Amino acid sequence: MLTLTSVSMLANPTRAEESHPAATGRKVARALLLDATRAGERIVAVGERGIVLYSDDEGATWKQAAVPVDPTLTAVTFVDAQHGWATGHDATILATVDGGLTWARQFSDPELDVPLLALHFENLRTGVAVGGRGNVFRTADGGATWSNEVILTRDEFDGHLFGIGKAASGSLFMASEQGVLFRSDDAGATWQQLDSPYNGSFFGVTFYGDRVLAYGMRGHVAVSDDNGASWRMVPTGTDKSFMSGTVTADGVLVLAGLDGAIATTRDGGATFALAPQEDRRKIARLLPTRDGAWLALGENGVNRLTLEVK
Repeated sequence: MLTLTSVSMLANPTRAEESHPAATGRKVARALLLDATRAGERIVAVGERGIVLYSDDEGATWKQAAVPVDPTLTAVTFVDAQHGWATGHDATILATVDGGLTWARQFSDPELDVPLLALHFENLRTGVAVGGRGNVFRTADGGATWSNEVILTRDEFDGHLFGIGKAASGSLFMASEQGVLFRSDDAGATWQQLDSPYNGSFFGVTFYGDRVLAYGMRGHVAVSDDNGASWRMVPTGTDKSFMSGTVTADGVLVLAGLDGAIATTRDGGATFALAPQEDRRKIARLLPTRDGAWLALGENGVNRLTLEVK
């Protein structure tokens, strides 16, 4: 069992004294956006220069939220329609209690010089944010305080942690560079490094029933049916890196990433089909809308797609 090591301190939410609000102006709608999620009926997206956008009409129009800082934001999550968190560069952690309209800084530390790249919240109090050089932040009080520690691999490598998610089993899984995968069975207090079938970076994890899927560089996807005890690689038909994984309400798993690559599966990742796309812009996040379309976030803001799922 791997434990969180190297650094252990009580994160100080007021450490970064100087800050500038997020960029504003007519061009924010076309900024680089890196993640999006739902807050009830609302869609909330985050990206470069502290920009947070929200839409109440399935992405047809967007408004900008009030954000007090300007580091690039990389990930966002909500536990209900009102309460959410976002993470980003400079170890930034933001929180909202009004559905993403306004945000407050809970923590940031530019001197740490790491980006936070993904986060998961169990409920209103318990959350984990992960990122560069093995940094793991945890809170048990809704973000009023954060503990910051570093997770090391078996060979003492503090690799970047790119993705985190919760499986049907209740275990947390993390995707990392150099093909490293981790599992925690105690809400992130300790982590076990898993035997991985791939030595290139995994950028995220997603789940299909009891199945765990890790996706990443050059179209590689690893699948586990025993909660991470063993893994097998499945072909996807592309060598483009996947950055986003989404399971729709009707059971379609969709992966998306660089050069507009999109791969879909109806059998939980046993086989994939590539979706034809004319737009080759990089996709950081692909999110379905309630009217059957898809929102592709990445370069040049949000683009609406019609996706043919085989």
